[in-house]
Amino acid sequence: MFYEKSEKISKGYPIVGAVCFVTGLASVDLAAQTVPADLAGISIEDLFASNVVANEEREKTGKRWHLAYQFLQSDFDEYRLGTQRLSYEDVLWSGPSEQRTENNYPVVPTKITQKVHSFLLAYDFSEKLSLKLSVPFIEQSTDHISIVPNYDAFTISSNGIGDTVALADYELSRNVNSAWRLIGGISIPTGSIDEEGDTPRAPGNQQLPYTMQIGSGTWDVPVALVYEKFSQFARWGLDARAVARAGSNDRDYRLGHKFSAGGWVAWNTLGSFEPGIRLNYRWQGEIDGDDTSLLLPNPSFPYPAPVVDPTAFGGQQIDLSLFVSVAVSPAWTLRAEYSQPVWLNLNGPQSAENYHFSIGISTVF
Repeated sequence: MFYEKSEKISKGYPIVGAVCFVTGLASVDLAAQTVPADLAGISIEDLFASNVVANEEREKTGKRWHLAYQFLQSDFDEYRLGTQRLSYEDVLWSGPSEQRTENNYPVVPTKITQKVHSFLLAYDFSEKLSLKLSVPFIEQSTDHISIVPNYDAFTISSNGIGDTVALADYELSRNVNSAWRLIGGISIPTGSIDEEGDTPRAPGNQQLPYTMQIGSGTWDVPVALVYEKFSQFARWGLDARAVARAGSNDRDYRLGHKFSAGGWVAWNTLGSFEPGIRLNYRWQGEIDGDDTSLLLPNPSFPYPAPVVDPTAFGGQQIDLSLFVSVAVSPAWTLRAEYSQPVWLNLNGPQSAENYHFSIGISTVF
């Protein structure tokens, strides 16, 4: 984690200077004011969505190992309260001349950029069972505005290894043109939840907000049920995924449970070039508990920024994604995906995702 300071850019922030995401990674699975651990989860969606090695490839070559690298990026740059759009000025409390409410704050994150480098190693034990291990490296940068003197505009960043995910992918049934798969595993809390930075709250370093922590701090359980259908011109599928969080972490909070469901179709009539489209629904709960080191000694308004308010996390969204897979060679595959939310209903006020992009390459050996 690092930070820069100048006339417009200052160090870290939690609390009266307050704060800024998940990552982690990815996948991925990750709706609005997200923590890095959730971004890392987005990449897990890709693990859910595809088999490690096709049966035909295994039978022809006997190759059982799978290695992949994926880069993911999400940008957040506007606020939502439910389905209502809010400007930064709507969320920023301007000082004693304006009434303070539960929906305005003296410090407001503006543009949030989250990046994940995800590394996957997998092995096919049999035609039905594959084991997968994913390790993310997460980076995040957040710009802020505030009414705190000398911190009217500043940027804070953090980075590090996120939570490690181990999955078992089991084929429940298969016939000539369809298959059912069950995937489950565990997310190991290897990502830091103790990131610190120099903030307006006091001299020296203090604990950074939830959105700047790299991991969840809890042992989480990701599960998924996937259905795939194959035809002459296309393949399509449906899936449902969830992440259940166990207990609270060492800082007395737990990130929200997650659930998503979606459908996709990919056309296979263009040789090695396979485009597709996906529609996905995501739900996530609020943060349970409080990291008390992020609170101000003000019983009426203890939260200096929306990213330290546990109730300003979670909500619902629907994403529309376009993706493409390209078989570069018999052993190498390139995949890219771009998605945007088409509907948002967020607990808040909280930052809304503007877009999510991923690109990755994988091989079998």
